[in-house]
Amino acid sequence: MEHKLIDKKKYKINLIKTDRFKTIVIRLTFINDFEEDFVKNVPLLQKLLITKSKKYNSNVKLVKELEKLYLPNISTSSNMYGNYFLINFNLEFINPKFTEQNMYDKSFKIFSELLLNPVADEDGFFKEIFKVDKKTVVSNIERANENGTILAENIYDKIMFKGTSYEYTTFNMLNKIKKITNRKLYNFYKKLITDSKVIITVLGDFDEKSIIKNIEKLMKKIKTNNKLNDLYIKEIETKKVKKIKIEKDFLQSTLLIGYKFYNLNNYERHYVLPVYNMILGNMNNSILFVNVREKNSLCYSIISYLHKMVPALTIECGISYKNYDKALNVIKKSVKLMNDKSEIKKLHKNAINTINLSLNDVYDNTDRIIDSYIYREFDNTDGIEEKRVKYNSVSIDDIIKLNSKMKLNTVLFMEGNYEKNKI
Repeated sequence: MEHKLIDKKKYKINLIKTDRFKTIVIRLTFINDFEEDFVKNVPLLQKLLITKSKKYNSNVKLVKELEKLYLPNISTSSNMYGNYFLINFNLEFINPKFTEQNMYDKSFKIFSELLLNPVADEDGFFKEIFKVDKKTVVSNIERANENGTILAENIYDKIMFKGTSYEYTTFNMLNKIKKITNRKLYNFYKKLITDSKVIITVLGDFDEKSIIKNIEKLMKKIKTNNKLNDLYIKEIETKKVKKIKIEKDFLQSTLLIGYKFYNLNNYERHYVLPVYNMILGNMNNSILFVNVREKNSLCYSIISYLHKMVPALTIECGISYKNYDKALNVIKKSVKLMNDKSEIKKLHKNAINTINLSLNDVYDNTDRIIDSYIYREFDNTDGIEEKRVKYNSVSIDDIIKLNSKMKLNTVLFMEGNYEKNKI
């Protein structure tokens, strides 16, 4: 892959040239300092923007137009990254060398129409369309949280990450989402496209001249603001472990255990921590899997995962309500085994090999390729092969040292009382 960075001062363009794919992918990433308004407004805004516009004010009209253009895929996604909130608008279309050269202009035109000509006027998004889409978004959030595991994760996030951007989820903001008005959402939209840092990333075997021409035309209608605060979340040590037990009418119980890390350097945060996590609970022969599930049969499933920007680690398992005390005890003992050099040695090579295989997969995944270039714009992350070298250098001693920098922070037990009440 060939990479070229064009700095237009008001925005940047990453051009990633590769003939690995038959499509061309363009992503506009709007980056802002985190505010809870993003969690509240973005789910509904995303739905309103990519499914209709003034010109295509129904899904039927939009689909008919997309069919004429060989069905380009227009999508959106969002995520928090440290103290930043990122909103992505994606356009993917078949390389025009397989269709027609004018597909560059036509694909960008419909993309621009959806992004910049929403179903709104100065009074806000059109009320009837807004009302229908809002009802759908609220219903989807409520339905998702009928799942015991999802509900437990949302409650856990609010407790474990209190005081940071990560405490905010759509579930935790549901009451505020219900109060959004069409006018307030439209004002939020206008601020988004006039006051964000914007990075544009293009991936594929594209005609650079056609791409740049269309990007410049699009960006004439978008104002930018490149000022951002600090990316990394400030470390606030919790002196007392938070233990919460909640009863809900679910069959399975969910146990979530959170550890926070303190005083990590960049190498530990980006390289040692992922290897540590892989050994602890992210492989099918991990320490947690073997000790909690295989040897003691205490859970249906168990995994650990990272929150790199906090930084923190969560252990999540599905258990029977009867196994809570024993499972928690075995999990704590398993974490202590990360101090045992002989235990780490058994899994060290396998963990690094697994990460290397994951890095190989990046080359076949357009989203992961684009992410790797976007994040390095503000996080100084390494390229794929540079990452490989640094992952391979992580030693057993590095992993053991990490254990001295972590502290138990939160234990949340969502007790499924269906089985207990049935007895």
